[in-house]
Amino acid sequence: MTVFGYGRHSTSGQGLSEAAQRSSVDAYATAYLGGSGVHQWLYDTAVSGSKPIFERPEGLKLWALAQPGDHIVIAKLDRAFRKTLDGLRVLEMLDAKGVYFHCVQQKVDTYSPAGRAILTVLLAFAQLEREQTAERTKEALAVKRAAGLPSGPAVPIGWKKVGSGKTGRFVPDLLERSQVQQLVSLRSAGCSYDAIVEHMRGTRRPNGLEWNRNSVAKAIKAAARQFP
Repeated sequence: MTVFGYGRHSTSGQGLSEAAQRSSVDAYATAYLGGSGVHQWLYDTAVSGSKPIFERPEGLKLWALAQPGDHIVIAKLDRAFRKTLDGLRVLEMLDAKGVYFHCVQQKVDTYSPAGRAILTVLLAFAQLEREQTAERTKEALAVKRAAGLPSGPAVPIGWKKVGSGKTGRFVPDLLERSQVQQLVSLRSAGCSYDAIVEHMRGTRRPNGLEWNRNSVAKAIKAAARQFP
């Protein structure tokens, strides 16, 4: 019997480093699978969780190496699956091969029909939670866009970002907005975009770049939304 541990890269915000995943998997294997811990650890980096586990580089090795009577242990379900049907297919493949599957977080496995049933329910709820989170994010972005507020990672014209990561926020960039108002005035006076660029030559935006035809057009369009 071989005990395989499997993990997948996680963003730092999720708090699931490779070391954390491996530690929890090894502790589980030691406690529940004979006391010798994980015999072989496989870890996928830089791969999307939406990709089926056995189509990932290390996941494919896992499928090839695991033999009847072996065990696969993961820290959390989302390290292996993102969708209910994907998870059910993988569990069916492992069952047909005689390989047992374990999840540390919920302490469930595929030894028994009850364990398989619980995993099916957990997979369904995990997908529901992800879809609800995505829907809430979509709604929040829609509200921001409707209010004329920045809604993406890029800093739009007329705004500047204060802070970084999840704590960062957008605030009006008054210097750039004053330049934009100058662009709008020139355009209203009948100047072409090229003429405006020539007029603004030598005037740098707060980000250090000079105005060009594309940024002038975007700025005038942004100003039409009145910079809430």
